[in-house]
Amino acid sequence: MKLFLLLVVTFISAGNTTDWKLKKRSGGIEIYTRSVDGSSFDEFKGVTVIPGVTLNEVLTVILDVENYVHLFPDCMNPKILKQDGKLYDIHYIQTKGPLTVKDRDSVFEQKTVIDQDGKHAHILLKPLPDYIAENKDMVRIRKGTGYWDLKEDDKQNVTVTYQFHGEPGGYIPSWIANSFVVSHPLQTLKNLISRL
Repeated sequence: MKLFLLLVVTFISAGNTTDWKLKKRSGGIEIYTRSVDGSSFDEFKGVTVIPGVTLNEVLTVILDVENYVHLFPDCMNPKILKQDGKLYDIHYIQTKGPLTVKDRDSVFEQKTVIDQDGKHAHILLKPLPDYIAENKDMVRIRKGTGYWDLKEDDKQNVTVTYQFHGEPGGYIPSWIANSFVVSHPLQTLKNLISRL
C-alpha cells in the first residue's frame, strides 16, 4: 500500500522541474508554489499540522462533499453524483470567479486509500469533465491533478498536505490565477482547522 501511495505522488510530481517556493506562512500553515512545464499556472502545496485530532476526524471533514461551501472558498452548489462507500465518490462543484472572471464548474473523482495501520491516508483527485453535460453559464475545468495526504503521529497530531495543479480553462489572466493558488489553499486549510 505504501508503495502504491509513493507511486501516485511520484506520478503527480512528474513533469515539474522547478523547486517549491514558500509564498506564505500564517497560523501554522505554509503555502508553497512552483511552476509547471507547459502551463501558465502554478501548482500549489499547503502544509499544516493539526494538533489533538485523529486522522479519521480530518478525513470526515475532507470527504464531506455536501459541506464543501464551508471548506473551500468561493465554492457553490456542491453535490455528490456517485458514491461507493465512504472512500470513493464523484462530485460536482461550482467556483465563483474573482472580479470579472466567469464562474467555473468541475467534476472530480475522489479516491481515498488508507494504510493498514490507519495512520496514513491519501485522497487522489482526478477531473472527469465529460461526466455530465456542461453548464452554458460556466467554464468547465477540464484539466487538473491533486491530492490530500494525511499522516497521524503517536501524539494525535495530523500533518495535512493539500497539493493541486489545475488549468482553469477559458480566459483568465495568469496573475489572477496565480494569486488564487496562494489564497485558496491558505483559506481552505484555515477552514479545515476551524471545522475541526
